[in-house]
Amino acid sequence: MIFLFIFLFGYFLKVKRTEAQSVNSNALGVSIIIASRNAKAKLEKHLPQWLAQDYPNYEVIVANDRSTDDTPLFLIEQQQIHSKLKVVSLDVDFVKMGGKKLALTLAIKKAQFQHFLFTDVDCIPSSDQWLKHMATQFGRNKHLVLGVSPVRTGKGFLGALVQHENLLTALHYLGLSVAGKPYMGVGRNLAYTRAAYDGVNGFSSHHHLPAGDDDLFVQEAATPSNTVTCINPEAFTYADGPATWKDYWKQKKRHMWVGKSYQIGVKQLLAIYPMAQLFFWLGIILWFILGSQWLWPTIALILKLTPEWIVFHKKGKLLQMSKSIPLYPLFNLFESFWYVVVGINAFFTKKITW
Repeated sequence: MIFLFIFLFGYFLKVKRTEAQSVNSNALGVSIIIASRNAKAKLEKHLPQWLAQDYPNYEVIVANDRSTDDTPLFLIEQQQIHSKLKVVSLDVDFVKMGGKKLALTLAIKKAQFQHFLFTDVDCIPSSDQWLKHMATQFGRNKHLVLGVSPVRTGKGFLGALVQHENLLTALHYLGLSVAGKPYMGVGRNLAYTRAAYDGVNGFSSHHHLPAGDDDLFVQEAATPSNTVTCINPEAFTYADGPATWKDYWKQKKRHMWVGKSYQIGVKQLLAIYPMAQLFFWLGIILWFILGSQWLWPTIALILKLTPEWIVFHKKGKLLQMSKSIPLYPLFNLFESFWYVVVGINAFFTKKITW
């Protein structure tokens, strides 16, 4: 329980709202970069919100990754309407490999500004203040800004489980970053400078992996002094979570599989919380089965779950991922054993499809 309380009170409680800062006409320029593949419908729906940010100096670059639908034609039409819009494209007939990271690399090279803000084509900003909040976090010697991207889910157990897991992930990477141990961000809401990108030679160390443009990059580029978080409801980006168990299982395996490429120290740090949860629940179950009375294991459960429940309730409201909070004890028990199943499966999986 000591390890659990270290995370609970030492890291998770550090996740606090970031207050807005003023912007003037001399605000630094920002290039919003969005990778897209065969997503014309989403571009039609979301592009206007990216182009309508209340910020004086920015551009939007769509990195078209080998789309075979009508995306190229749509983007050409939009460029004639919006002067802020730029497009870089990978032609499916000439580029067979590379994917998202190559598209992002080309977009970064084309960007006219030195500060980049990344999101995904299936995301929408929570407000027209999104860019302002993220951009104003760049300060002296601050080169990475870790944002928040709540997932929108349906009703039922799966929807609540997805939110619970995303909330736990957010508390980990945000809390550890504030505590001086940044290790990842989410590509749905992440900002960094060209200096940070060039400092680690972009995505070169993990270009062979189909993922890692966010978490693996942050592990290389982030330091305790150059990284900040931006936690404000006006600065969120929303994404839809998996709607079926099949999609959930595929996504979960992807995340765990990429985790095998994490730095050793990061993997050891991240293993503490789930292992502590697992051993606690195993101990409680054995205590109930083998013990002569239920009073003491019940008291241990209450002492463990009550502060966790309070913290997760508070931070779930802040991060807008509170759907699982009413059943927090159930999800806490479930995840303790479920992570073992998914982790073992991912460990023996040699190749993941995206």
